[in-house]
Amino acid sequence: MKVLTLTAIAAFFVASTIAQEGATAGGTQTTSSYSCDPNTCKLPSCLCASTSPPGGLQPKDTPQFVVITFDDSVQAKLLQTAQDMLNVKNPNGCPAKGSWYVSMEYTDFSLVQQWYANGNEVADHTFSHVGSPSAQEIAAAKSMLHEYGGIPYGKLKGFRAPFLNYTADTLNTIQKQGFLYDTSSTATVDDCYWPYTLDNGMANDCWTGICDPGKVKLPGVWEVPMYAVMDNANTPQLMDVYLAGSVSDVTTWSNNNFQRHYNGNRQPFGIYVHPTHLTNYPGTPDTSSLKNGVVSFIQSLAGKPDVWFVTNDQLLQWMQNPVPNSQLASQPYMQCNLPNTGKEICNGLENITVTADGVASGALLQNCNFNTTNWHTCYNCPSAAPTLDTPVPAPLLQSTDPNYRKPVPDNCDSIWWDPVAGQCLCTNSTCAYKDTAIPTTSNSTNGTSGNGSSSNGKSGNAANAMVPVYGTLLTTVIAGLTALLL
Repeated sequence: MKVLTLTAIAAFFVASTIAQEGATAGGTQTTSSYSCDPNTCKLPSCLCASTSPPGGLQPKDTPQFVVITFDDSVQAKLLQTAQDMLNVKNPNGCPAKGSWYVSMEYTDFSLVQQWYANGNEVADHTFSHVGSPSAQEIAAAKSMLHEYGGIPYGKLKGFRAPFLNYTADTLNTIQKQGFLYDTSSTATVDDCYWPYTLDNGMANDCWTGICDPGKVKLPGVWEVPMYAVMDNANTPQLMDVYLAGSVSDVTTWSNNNFQRHYNGNRQPFGIYVHPTHLTNYPGTPDTSSLKNGVVSFIQSLAGKPDVWFVTNDQLLQWMQNPVPNSQLASQPYMQCNLPNTGKEICNGLENITVTADGVASGALLQNCNFNTTNWHTCYNCPSAAPTLDTPVPAPLLQSTDPNYRKPVPDNCDSIWWDPVAGQCLCTNSTCAYKDTAIPTTSNSTNGTSGNGSSSNGKSGNAANAMVPVYGTLLTTVIAGLTALLL
């Protein structure tokens, strides 16, 4: 536990330091060379960076979106924390939905599918949570989320860089691999833009040089900025804001910043968490007050007729075709009808219990045990533990085995697919699905379009998830403290 304690201390210290630097370097756009002509860049495929609502909407008619996102591995206790945070409803009566940026180590893939089947978003956060990720890191995660979580490739639309440590190469890689959007950049006040496409480059984090002419031009790829909370010292706090001060202080800052959005141009408001900080583990400090503070703040936002809790995927569906708040409830992507398959098919919606050790179990789940790692899936366990070089090993069972599970095909969403019978239970056009985003060999499991470098800095279960922010400085500090004191 000594390493985890050092990690938490170092992470909090460096997060504060970098946030202060961001106030002078990344907090304004005084050196930005971003240029975009709204007369030629038009929806639905192109949108210039702007602080004004899209589609010519007036702020008073614009929905106030609240995006709640989660990073790193999906585990039973962490999933419960996420569900507690999303225990509010939208104005149309549908439950709030969230986006989870999933890294592969320590993830239970049956829970990934459960999260997805309940209408939430699953997105890519690399295989081993390494900074400046290679194409291989990104592609390996995408392949595993599809193979073991049952997520259709076309539903894996988003990417967030570990430690938010992205580069121009990272953005070029996600375009090559067919992602719709990135959400790794920071927005404070002057650069508090609505999501925009990268046809004309980046408009956020210009202090890094990412906005230089010709650095990034990726038509059709969206950037969804992460919206910072400004504290009393006007210092931007971004991920895990609940760690930056007392519960009452953080609640005040969050309320003030929400009102700045709500009474201003209605830019989306973000709550970005590593759920391990808000989850109680045996032998660790009680996190109840932090969690209760975040949950109470979220509940305080609910109930307003123009406040909507959405995934980044839902947000972008609205961005591509903006409608006033009065029409949002009727949009197809805002509905909450769960599939009625008539039988339990291991689609993530069946009754799943949690054992005493926190492991999810279900009658139809396969248990994949490799001594050092253990997880469940509705599909076939691999014959060996996945690695960065081989994220999807050959299945343990042959296709002729009666216990073999049929993989999700490209013409059925996994919420309707029975992997035991090999049958799609979707019978009409309202649930029909065609996956057109299946990757080619060059950008899928082997990631040969990138440099192919592997991670040599893997961290443990809680340590991996406990790192709040941002880049290589944090990694250096943790490594130095660990080497010094262990």
